[in-house]
Amino acid sequence: MSRTRTIILGLIAVAAVGGVVAFVTFTQYFPSVPTGAVAANLVANCGVSTTTALTVTPATVTAGSPFALVYSCSSGTAAISVTNGPITKIPTEAPAIGAGGMPTTLSLIAPGATCTASAGIALAQSTAVSIPTGDYNYCATGTTAPVTGVVSFTVTWG
Repeated sequence: MSRTRTIILGLIAVAAVGGVVAFVTFTQYFPSVPTGAVAANLVANCGVSTTTALTVTPATVTAGSPFALVYSCSSGTAAISVTNGPITKIPTEAPAIGAGGMPTTLSLIAPGATCTASAGIALAQSTAVSIPTGDYNYCATGTTAPVTGVVSFTVTWG
């Protein structure tokens, strides 16, 4: 083999190895990622106006008898939902729970749960409550239904 040919083949080999090394040798830079908290959120799924009022089950009470009422959306959707919980909120009932014609207890229960005076997350007038992530209906109970029935009421979340 001639000296020129050996030099040319040597240069080709060096170029090929150098090209492979240049091809596979690189650096990638990764950005830093800060921590961040996802905000908890409480959402009313219905009942924010009289045209989308909550539905109550059962639809009637018997005067003088104990009652347990579940308030939910007519579509079968839960009355409220919490995402990224828990979230702490303050419910204000108007009229206040226990006032004339009102239930004596109000709580949040999971859809399908049985409504009893001690069920779920108890709500007290203007008292902060921690609500975990999930879907909830309202559970209202009383020991004696008024002769005129249970009055209409609102819950404002602040």
